[in-house]
This record gives sequence, structure tokens and C-alpha cells, in this order.
Amino acid sequence: MKKWKWLFFSLLAINVVFLVIMAGLALQPSKEKELSIRQTTGQENVSLGIIAKKEDLTVLINKYLQKEFNHQPLNYEIILSDQVEVYGTIQAFGNDLDISMDFEPEVQPNGDLVLKQESLSVGKLSLPVRTVLKYVNNNFSLPQWVQINAKEESVYVALQEMEMKSDFRVKVKRFDLEKNDIQFTLASTD
Repeated sequence: MKKWKWLFFSLLAINVVFLVIMAGLALQPSKEKELSIRQTTGQENVSLGIIAKKEDLTVLINKYLQKEFNHQPLNYEIILSDQVEVYGTIQAFGNDLDISMDFEPEVQPNGDLVLKQESLSVGKLSLPVRTVLKYVNNNFSLPQWVQINAKEESVYVALQEMEMKSDFRVKVKRFDLEKNDIQFTLASTD
């Protein structure tokens, strides 16, 4: 065989080997991927801490109330200042009466809230708290997770029982309105 043929086939073999090596390298992943998927067993809870400001939480609460309870005759608005303030109207004696209530929030160990009644007025008239809370409890349909205790002049907000469109529950960790220190945990129920 002539020398040029031998060199030609050698060069062709080198090119084929080079192309095979290059194709093999090109088809390999650029980096080793470690897929880290956490396997959940249904017993693990996932939670997310939330820090809120009074102003933002006020807007969120009122949007929720407007969306969920706009069909009820008890129209009200909540404002978070140094206390939980509730302003609204109730129908009595064929008239709309302005109502104003102030509550002091207390976080419960399970993450629910108790709102202790501080003051209550209808128009400019101060009325006995027990009487008005009893009237509201007997005449208006409230969500199951809101329970009025007229004897103790308080409202229990059972956030654990609040139905959400997901399998999460809200727990209050801190609710200090004077310091604007409001912290929640959003946790899965599984």
C-alpha cells in the first residue's frame, strides 16, 4: 500500500475517533445533578412564619370579611390600632345604629385569640357590654370559629377552626399591637 493511502486512512480514523469522543462529551450532562427531593410521609408538618404590620393586617382582615360575610346584615370594619377596634352598624328598632367596640387581644397557647371587651357604644350611648354581645350573638350569624362569651365579655377567635381553601391553619404567635409586633405561623394540617 502506498504511503499516502496509509496516511489518509490513519487521518480518517483519527477524525472518526475525535468525532466519536466529541459527540460522547456533548451528550453528557454539563454538571452532575443531585436531585434532592424531600419525601413527605404525611406526619411531617410544614410551617411558614409570617410577620405583619397592623396596617397591612387591617386591610387583609377587612378584605376577608367583605368577601366572606357581605351577605349579612351586620356590616362592620376592623381597625388595628393599639387595640382591636370594630366599627359598624346594626339594625335595631327599624334603624341603622352605629356601633363601636374596642378589644384587647390575648394570644392563647394553641395559637387562637381571645378578644377581651374594653368598651362598647351604640351611637354616643355607652351600653352594658354583656347585653350588646348577647344581642349580637343571638341575632347575627357569625362564623363557627368566632364564639361570643357575653358573661366574660369576650370573643374567642378559634383560628385553628377557620376553614381555608387549603389544608393550612393559622396560629398566632405574637399579637402586640402597641409594639406593632404581630407574628403568625401558617402550618399544614397533615
